[in-house]
Amino acid sequence: MTTFHSRALASILIVLWSMTFTSEAWAQEDVSTGPDALLRSDVKSPYMRGVTSDARTRASTLRLISARGQSDGSLLLRALLLDSEGNELRWKSTTGTFSADVGCRSVAPVRALASKVEERLWTANTPSTSAVVLCDNSMMSGTMARAVIRSLRNVLPNVSGRDSIGVVLFDHDLLEICPLSPLAFASDKCDPNSIPAADGLSAVYSACMSGLAMLTDQKHGRVLIVVTSSDDNASVSVSTADIVRRATELQATIYVVRVGQSSRAYPYRYLSAATGGRLYSIPEEESENVGSIVREIMYASKHALEITIPADISAASCDDVWLKVRFEADTMSPFLHDSLLLPIKERAYRTSPAVVATFSDTNEVGLQSFYPILASVAEQMLSDSSLRVELIGNVSGDVKGNADDRALERAQFVQGFLAAYGVNKKQVILRSDGSRRPLYFMQLDGAQRLLNNRVEARFLIADDEPYTITIDQVASEEQAGKVADVWEQRGFKAYFEPVVEDRSPVYRIKLWGYRSKAEAQKDILALKKYKPKTSIIE
Repeated sequence: MTTFHSRALASILIVLWSMTFTSEAWAQEDVSTGPDALLRSDVKSPYMRGVTSDARTRASTLRLISARGQSDGSLLLRALLLDSEGNELRWKSTTGTFSADVGCRSVAPVRALASKVEERLWTANTPSTSAVVLCDNSMMSGTMARAVIRSLRNVLPNVSGRDSIGVVLFDHDLLEICPLSPLAFASDKCDPNSIPAADGLSAVYSACMSGLAMLTDQKHGRVLIVVTSSDDNASVSVSTADIVRRATELQATIYVVRVGQSSRAYPYRYLSAATGGRLYSIPEEESENVGSIVREIMYASKHALEITIPADISAASCDDVWLKVRFEADTMSPFLHDSLLLPIKERAYRTSPAVVATFSDTNEVGLQSFYPILASVAEQMLSDSSLRVELIGNVSGDVKGNADDRALERAQFVQGFLAAYGVNKKQVILRSDGSRRPLYFMQLDGAQRLLNNRVEARFLIADDEPYTITIDQVASEEQAGKVADVWEQRGFKAYFEPVVEDRSPVYRIKLWGYRSKAEAQKDILALKKYKPKTSIIE
């Protein structure tokens, strides 16, 4: 994919577009519903697409958009109360009551009634929203990107307001479909037929940092919307904590639309909740709804309910507070509810080790397609001569006989690239895992085979505590979980990972959290009384 285009053209277009609106035109607009009247919609939708003032309309959906702690210890929630057509209900004190169950996972929640409910109105003075949509087009995403781009093209022309939007595809590189532009211009750029076939690794976290960079020059209403069906597998040095810190500096809100069930929800739930956004999870067949979700996010940033819950989260001793909010219209109607996570502690989820190249055969042909990620690794190492990287070669299970040698050869190909870039060979450590650590044991298609034929990289940084000690190996996942729990009870940090030996999966139990090999070696002495089966430092 190509790199970002210059933003100069986008800036000129936005200025020219904004000049078409005179102050007299703004003065005549309906201040209760926004610059372009947000009318009642008669098209049924599960997502917000209008506003209704009809007092007879009943609510059918409650959706929490965000939760934030306030200085007095209370919670400020933003929520949508929608009818069956996707219209936000105008709020009156007689509409109903809100309450919330607030608590940690392991503690019985406390129910509290809302102390205040206010309607945040979209008026002519409401700042516009600037949104960047990042869409996954990596090798495991299939045709999702085309469906998403098609849905944006269909929805954006009908979105009210003066908002701007940019659209970017990502794998381990970026392809800008549209710079930040007025909605109609962005819609014209969203041509699904121009979307390249899904390919490459999935650097979700790195793409988030790039998306936030696109929002830096915007004055207000910064929103990042990440649409992905993949876990991050290629962001070598970016963690979720890095993204949240940067978003907080920019006062940007992150929303994640997770398509399908193949990716882990918890990193994306943290990214969104920690920045005042929400995780949307939808099945693969609903990719065409992404445009409607984007519209809801942009509308909700300007028109929503603000609910104050008198709960003292500052006293919480857990990592995350869970909220279950209830809305009751009357005693005769069933209550509506929705849940949201509020992170209390910072979480630095990262991809370690990260995939930096895949191979379809035994030579280095195709390595140049991974130039963006390899160049990023090289630049970091050139900027810090004390930094070291470990390259781990892997091959798929159909490689027989010389699997270790071929895996090591692939790691050497990557080392050669880094050396040609100027990296000192003393900064690079090579290792082969042969065919023992496939990401996909069954290897059902070509994409899965490519990801099994990979080179991984991990920076050996003391602050990241990268070293582990392998102390046991068992035959089942259930048994591995029990053994890991035993070592946790002994005071060690333990986890297990699947590997393949003799064409069958086994599970290695590892202790983690060591800054150096020397530190791990000291702990090996303390392990002897427990008689571990092995004590291999990696």
